[in-house]
Amino acid sequence: MIRINLVRGKRKKRRELSVGSVWIAVPLVVLAGTLYFHTTVTGKISKLDAGIVKANAEIVRLKKEIGEVEKFKARKVELQKKVDIISNLQKGRTGPVRYFEALSAAIPEKCWIDTLGVKDEKVTLSGVALNNYTIANFMTALGQTGRFRDVVLGAAEQATVAGVKLVKFNLTFQTVN
Repeated sequence: MIRINLVRGKRKKRRELSVGSVWIAVPLVVLAGTLYFHTTVTGKISKLDAGIVKANAEIVRLKKEIGEVEKFKARKVELQKKVDIISNLQKGRTGPVRYFEALSAAIPEKCWIDTLGVKDEKVTLSGVALNNYTIANFMTALGQTGRFRDVVLGAAEQATVAGVKLVKFNLTFQTVN
């Protein structure tokens, strides 16, 4: 069965807003919103300022590193030039050493070299020998070394040195690479 209560119980009265309380509440809400907005914007500004300070510090650090990198690049270029010079000297060093070694092995006894000039692949040589046979043997030995070709006698003339009759001579020949 259904029961219905017809007795009215106590009801709570509703409060009605008065016009005076509205005039107080609206400015308070606006003031609270303004304070919230101001706090939020101020926080963002301080975060952005901190980010700017960090970015400027990073820029200064990176500029130092860029300067160091530029110094390293300049040093690398300088060292590469030195390495290239050394490499060229190493390449140039082996040729003359071989030629002088072959030349010293080809010089017969009783033969002296006064001057030696090397320009590109052409060699000019002047010296003194005991006789023409010694010069001929020297020319043959130069051709047989494998380092020289086209050995040509320029001049051979008799000269007296310290009371001894000797033969002064000039030779020209090409180097073989």
